[in-house]
Amino acid sequence: MQHEKFPESGIVPVFPLPNAVLFPRTVLPLHIFEPRYRAMVSDAEAGDGMIAIALLKPGFEKDYEGSPPIHTLGTIGRIGQLERLPDGRSTLNLVGLLRVELSEIPSNRPYRQARFTPRPELEVDERAADIRRGKLELLASHGYLMREITEGCGTSIPMIEDLPYPSAVNGSCANLPSLPEVRQRLLALDDLRDRHRHVSTLINEVLERVLELKEGPGGHGAN
Repeated sequence: MQHEKFPESGIVPVFPLPNAVLFPRTVLPLHIFEPRYRAMVSDAEAGDGMIAIALLKPGFEKDYEGSPPIHTLGTIGRIGQLERLPDGRSTLNLVGLLRVELSEIPSNRPYRQARFTPRPELEVDERAADIRRGKLELLASHGYLMREITEGCGTSIPMIEDLPYPSAVNGSCANLPSLPEVRQRLLALDDLRDRHRHVSTLINEVLERVLELKEGPGGHGAN
């Protein structure tokens, strides 16, 4: 990610979303249909291909067509696999690159824009035995949860020993079945090890509830 060339202007288009939080080293599929965001994608494609995702704050519905408040911590992503549809809509995958603090500025375009300040995650020594062990344990618990909630039909993060630690942690956060505000709080943690500990706890809590629901009100052995 450090080899990416970010906008020299320090300005990036902002795509505010009500329920999506983009993490570095993850991929966010997007369906673009509003005219203002069609323009945003066209401009980004003609430029550096980068867009910042920001989570809308609660209560955004009152001013959705305008500029409702956003969380200022977001993530810049790069457009990938862009497919334009005959009716003007498009689909794309946004590849998460870097967490940033966003400071919104007046925009002469139909979409919002902001100056960004990089907020990189703290580096982790992936050679450490506890990091390697913790990564595999996280991937295992995440995979178990995804199989339980999708009846084995969903996808989870590959159980690959060489998968980078940030990809494992951030992928687990991105796929966590929780309220978007919970994922936003995970994104705000600078230390990946802290994020790892928090998402592991959340995965275990969700898994416990899922298993309890599957067992039924009578618990084990219920008819």
